[in-house]
Amino acid sequence: MSALPDSLPLAFRPAKLQAVPSQPTAADRSMSAQPVPPVRLVPAVVGVKGREQRVYIECADWCVVDHTRGYNLLEDIAHYSDGDLVQVESFAYGDKAHSELSCMISADPSADDSRIREAHLLVDTGSSEDARLTPEMAESLADDLIAFASQLRHKARQVSAFNRKQARR
Repeated sequence: MSALPDSLPLAFRPAKLQAVPSQPTAADRSMSAQPVPPVRLVPAVVGVKGREQRVYIECADWCVVDHTRGYNLLEDIAHYSDGDLVQVESFAYGDKAHSELSCMISADPSADDSRIREAHLLVDTGSSEDARLTPEMAESLADDLIAFASQLRHKARQVSAFNRKQARR
């Protein structure tokens, strides 16, 4: 039964909800919140020593590479962001990290694979090859890492409680 009288004009009657609309996923929110990066031209030096030429190339705003150093061919130029790193310490290794996981944005405009030409994420797990992730794959990995971090924290608290209990005996 509606609390509003039937005599109200239709414009003043609230619409009945048929169902709760589906909510955006983390990937939807992340993708829609990202503006299209502007084109940025930066200098690059190409050519052999003594015959270098300065050219201007398109470079993403996230790229931190100085393209005026160390290139012989235009095709050798790739783009990389700053990296993010997490280290796994081990009390058995002293001051050294047991392993690490790092991530950065990358794009190689001259790559044969179109997916590598586009911006993507490089994840280094310490294996011989970096993992290359699309934004969707990165969102899924981020969800998995958040769940993993939650379980890690839960297990750390279990171990702490167990050790306190053992110390009281």
